[in-house]
Amino acid sequence: MAFFILKTILSGLIIAAVSSIARQYPKWAALLTALPLITYLSLIWIYYENRDLAQLQSYVRDVLIWLFPGMVFFVALILLFRWRVPFVWSMAIATATLFGSVLLFNRYGFLK
Repeated sequence: MAFFILKTILSGLIIAAVSSIARQYPKWAALLTALPLITYLSLIWIYYENRDLAQLQSYVRDVLIWLFPGMVFFVALILLFRWRVPFVWSMAIATATLFGSVLLFNRYGFLK
């Protein structure tokens, strides 16, 4: 239980730091966000807990595959913001677009 609390605190601190940095330095915060920080931390936690390289390989492969539907979300969000669609609507439409791309990826066997 203590390890779970440690993971939660460290991961939360990184997210809080990035959101704080974003107020004054949005480009630096974007760089930190673009880095695979959550994946990096997850790899450390998974390795520390079971040292199973096959599980890590599977995890990294699946993360790589999930990047493609995620990119659809970001492209949609950029376009919606450019078109001045209100924030809540932009998030809803981009999320629906993400959901649709996940369904397509799943339908054609990319996410198996």
